[in-house]
Amino acid sequence: MTRITRTNREAIIEVQGELKVIKNDINNIKNNHLKHLDYKICQIQKVLWVVFVGVLSQLLWLIQTNIFGG
Repeated sequence: MTRITRTNREAIIEVQGELKVIKNDINNIKNNHLKHLDYKICQIQKVLWVVFVGVLSQLLWLIQTNIFGG
């Protein structure tokens, strides 16, 4: 019975160590990687808005030159 208890104790200590590593990894992803991803997504959104405004202005210029012979 003592050997089983010792084996269980060692297994519990091993699982606790693995849980600490997993918790550290989750914390690293949450606090570091997600911030970088959010920053990059914001940059992509800004570029998309600039492209959208450029395309819209070209479309308006095309309509104006065709309607009014500009």
